[in-house]
Amino acid sequence: MTTFLKKLKQLKREDKGMFTLETTLIFPGIFVMTIALILFSLVIYEQVVIYQRAHLIAERVAFSWDNSKKDFYTGEFAMNQYSTMDGDGLYWRSNAIGMSFIQKVFPGAQIGSTADKLDRAHAEAPGMLPSANVVVEAPNMASINPQVKVTVSGDLKVPDLVADLIMNGSFEVTAYASVKDPVEVIRTTDFILHYGERVFNAN
Repeated sequence: MTTFLKKLKQLKREDKGMFTLETTLIFPGIFVMTIALILFSLVIYEQVVIYQRAHLIAERVAFSWDNSKKDFYTGEFAMNQYSTMDGDGLYWRSNAIGMSFIQKVFPGAQIGSTADKLDRAHAEAPGMLPSANVVVEAPNMASINPQVKVTVSGDLKVPDLVADLIMNGSFEVTAYASVKDPVEVIRTTDFILHYGERVFNAN
């Protein structure tokens, strides 16, 4: 017993093997924390990319909403594709009754309806997020600030273990973008200035 106590006291005074012991105890904890941070960063990165893509889709749909002939990615269109005969023209904002009347006056007119614009958006948008479900909702053109609503849903591209721990690996992102309609802005501004001048100068 005395010999054992002496060896125990001697072991306490010596520091041989302390580095190996500390490394054995600390390294697994550091390793697990590092892997957890990497996986967490991966999930955050995936979510940021998905939201950025959803916002970009909404911006492109909103930008091309006033002309169905615009290229979805660049916004380009030919000069003759803004007239009533070859493009949406100025009358695409009309309701169904107005469109039927215009098509009677201009039999060859190709007026882009809301359904046509949505079909085009649903055909082009998934190309930016092939593995997700993209839903585009039409803006209310009668409102002061018409906005396109884009909802993206799907599964995160992360390991199954992480997917089970975080929202079952699914996501749903919603993005909004205001419709750019410079022609309508110019026309409304001219209307206000013209009739405003007449009202103020009326005596």
